[in-house]
Amino acid sequence: MTPDSELSPEQLKHRKKRQKTVRIISMIVLILAIAGLTYMLMPLFEGFGQEGWNEKVRERIDSYGTVSGIFIFLGIQALQVPVAIVPAIQIVGGVLYGWFFGTVLSYLGIVIGTLAVWGMVKWIGTPIVEAFFTEKSLRKFKFLEDERRLVIILMILELMPGIPKDLIAYLVPLTKIKPKSFFLYVLPLRIPSILLTTAFGNSITRGDYMMSVIFSAVMLATAAAGLIFKDKLLSALNKRRENRKQHKFNKEN
Repeated sequence: MTPDSELSPEQLKHRKKRQKTVRIISMIVLILAIAGLTYMLMPLFEGFGQEGWNEKVRERIDSYGTVSGIFIFLGIQALQVPVAIVPAIQIVGGVLYGWFFGTVLSYLGIVIGTLAVWGMVKWIGTPIVEAFFTEKSLRKFKFLEDERRLVIILMILELMPGIPKDLIAYLVPLTKIKPKSFFLYVLPLRIPSILLTTAFGNSITRGDYMMSVIFSAVMLATAAAGLIFKDKLLSALNKRRENRKQHKFNKEN
């Protein structure tokens, strides 16, 4: 990806125009996704605290098990990959469908969204990536361009809290990794975090507040670990890349 400093004024202007267009489209998608979630969740709060409210909520949740409800949820979860819209969508999955089916549907939505991103990047190339992300963000993942143990590195990144998974989804199609390796070995490592958030949502629905506290504590702890260690990990991987390039240069000269 070409740095801004190496672009001509005309090219830089064109890049900024693409970025503006993508932001507008993202905002429209965000509004539609929020509208969809509101449609699904607002009826749950009708008559809150009144007699028979719990039974009505259960009936409403059961109605989301129909084909239309599942497709709305899948669509919103799939959109979460190309356009980071509603971080709490997996918690909603736990509320509506329980920890097991919430996890299954959330993961299926992520697979669909990732496939869509893969297709877009393969079709359009780097311009779509540059339109979504800043040069500073992309520079942190420079090591992916020529990483030899790419599958292992990507597996580590998937497990590390705080790593922007949406950015990874856009960068991976530009690397040498095969789709089969990514979808079979890397993407499934997203399941533990999905399971944790859907279980948290399900515990709230069941009124199991002790488990809700435990799950939220685990999520906060993993988020804190990500904030502390993610930049160190990315710096170490980029330094490893530079050392390898320097070693190769010294060997050839």
